[in-house]
Amino acid sequence: MKAIFSWLNKPYYFNPKPLYKLKISIYHGLFIFLFLYIFRPFYLHEFDEIILPYTIGIGITAFVATFLILYLPALIFKDYFSEDNWTIGRNLLLMFVGVTFIGVALWYFGEIYKEPYNLRKINLLQFLSYTFLVSLIPLTFFVFLNEKNIRLRREKKVKEIRELKKVQELNNTEKLTKEVSITSENGKEKISFCIDNLVYVTSQGNYASFFIKKDDKINEKILRVTLAKIIAKLEKYPTIIRCHKSYIVNTNYITDISGNARGYLLKSKVIEIDIPVSRSFSKQSLLRLIS
Repeated sequence: MKAIFSWLNKPYYFNPKPLYKLKISIYHGLFIFLFLYIFRPFYLHEFDEIILPYTIGIGITAFVATFLILYLPALIFKDYFSEDNWTIGRNLLLMFVGVTFIGVALWYFGEIYKEPYNLRKINLLQFLSYTFLVSLIPLTFFVFLNEKNIRLRREKKVKEIRELKKVQELNNTEKLTKEVSITSENGKEKISFCIDNLVYVTSQGNYASFFIKKDDKINEKILRVTLAKIIAKLEKYPTIIRCHKSYIVNTNYITDISGNARGYLLKSKVIEIDIPVSRSFSKQSLLRLIS
């Protein structure tokens, strides 16, 4: 049981792009149409005369229902569908709800379509059992294999990055000691610090939290300013990199990197949290993030 909960809590990738959801919906509707039309499982052999229009209608209904279940909940419950917190368990729950919703939609369409032809009807629970058998079990198996494959690929890349770092010549002899000042959006407040003491910055809504090292302690300072403005001010410093939409890091403090199915994480000996990395980073870009 502990192993199952541990697996359900593993990070998993959730793609928020509407185009990706549209593609998945099209593929799902097309698969259901072809599967039902070609193999005619369960009771569909009775539909010889209307099998083509019936399965096309089922496919279109599956496409629309799939897109709605992928698009609308993520639009309404943005925090729950956050990419950084997505897990296998949440993905399976979405699939369970989605398959149930799609199954009800398909059953309703089928019952309406069969009425004029006086075809045999099927109750909702039996239809849902067929839907789960055809969809949920294979999808769960796919999630298991997909998470494992993505995680292993990221772990392999992490290993390659570490090996490249070992043979790369270090060029950190020149230390930046210039004082930096960041001004707030309204121009009334500012934060000043030595660039070498900046560990990382993260966004907190309209505010940014600066984590600055002083006397072996990490102090947090908050300023109303965007990360875009901060990185524009600090981009001339080669060790300061925006690695994620919500994080700017000083690579002098990053010591290691790890990877899972959701993405890459930066590790540091002086901070407790792992810092996420945007999936758009290339291997060479990731290499720059490790000192």
